[in-house]
Amino acid sequence: MTDEARRKRGGLRPWHVALAIVSLLIVTVVLWMVAKGSSIKRQLAEIRAQGHPTSLVELSEMNQLPPGVENAAPLYEDAFIVYVKPTDPDNTPYAGSGELPPRGQPLPEAMVSVIEGYLADNQETLDLLRQAAAIEHCHYDWDMARGLPDLKHLRYGAFLLVTAARLSAHRGDAEAALAYIDDGLHLARSVRREPALISYLIHIASTALSLRSLEQTLSVTPLTDEQLVRVDRMLTEAGAASDFTQALISERCYTIEFIQNPSLTGGAGVRMRSIPILGRVGLADMLDYMADCIEASKLPQDQRVARFRQIGDELEGMGFLHVLAKTLAPALSRVAELDLRFQADIDMARTAVAIERYRLAKGALPKDLATLIPDYLEQVPIDPFDGQPIRYHRTEPGYRLYSVFEDGQDNDGKGKDEVDRNNPHDWPFIVAR
Repeated sequence: MTDEARRKRGGLRPWHVALAIVSLLIVTVVLWMVAKGSSIKRQLAEIRAQGHPTSLVELSEMNQLPPGVENAAPLYEDAFIVYVKPTDPDNTPYAGSGELPPRGQPLPEAMVSVIEGYLADNQETLDLLRQAAAIEHCHYDWDMARGLPDLKHLRYGAFLLVTAARLSAHRGDAEAALAYIDDGLHLARSVRREPALISYLIHIASTALSLRSLEQTLSVTPLTDEQLVRVDRMLTEAGAASDFTQALISERCYTIEFIQNPSLTGGAGVRMRSIPILGRVGLADMLDYMADCIEASKLPQDQRVARFRQIGDELEGMGFLHVLAKTLAPALSRVAELDLRFQADIDMARTAVAIERYRLAKGALPKDLATLIPDYLEQVPIDPFDGQPIRYHRTEPGYRLYSVFEDGQDNDGKGKDEVDRNNPHDWPFIVAR
């Protein structure tokens, strides 16, 4: 055997090198996945140590009502079942496409007739909603195998209640209008215990409908001081029922389940979530993303949106391995904006109540909001979008309170319906009386 043959027989061949490289890569990936898995386990253990759930099962168990506690959910669900859609949607506001007159103006007689028929058809629904509102606690029944509860019909109840309140105010029956507004606020709060961010969005959207109804009521009929004090209490309870941080904690459970159990949860990206590397990277990324967002939700109001946007930009700047998180992460900066709008809306509604109490006592509108302190307001509310006091403009008739909204620019209090489409606008609370 020649020396060259011996070298070829005993030396390294190219496929040896390739095999060694592949083996090294496999070992590296396995070690990395083990380390990533250990890191995820530590994060989940830390979440549980904080008393927070890490799965939909844990969340469901945590949100269950104690044995023997009366639950409003069955009554609400019965109300949704017997609800009757409007027979003349073109002339029905809220639930149809009927256009309401400007604030402070009476309803057209033709619309009054249509609304009366719509409410008569739904008297059973209204009665059930009233009975449910009298029950303190509510939790809709659901389980992970069935998925999240179907709450889309809740909006029909909200539309019905604001329509009833509007007609009552038109007739000058302030007591009935306030009762329907209170029913609407209770209906909005009925989803507080439900998982996933969509429930929170339903909650604040339904509350906003009740606040628009209050605007209309204050614009067409005066209230007594006792009624105004009651409204302030209703609004305080509505504001206290909102917990954006808790909504994010619940959403994190859904995110964990969505990635860890792709066959169970279904939806987009099942195949992608089933790939071990992408699944683990995605779960780790989403745990970090949700943790950052939960902490951001606790910041002072005027700092939150900027931080949420920064968190979103950081996620978008990640590479290919992070594609699952980039695909699944909810746009929480937008939700943070909606939450701040909700808080501003509640504050403006309470300020309007304070103004109405002042007007009732003094016979005139206050010249500025500072005049309301301390008899009617503890302090002038702060606009969460720019950290400045909310604005107050006297108009003819009435007044408008407003937040500068998400762009942070003062647009003289003009609402979305008062400017051309896509033009900048503020978020007002308007009383035209």
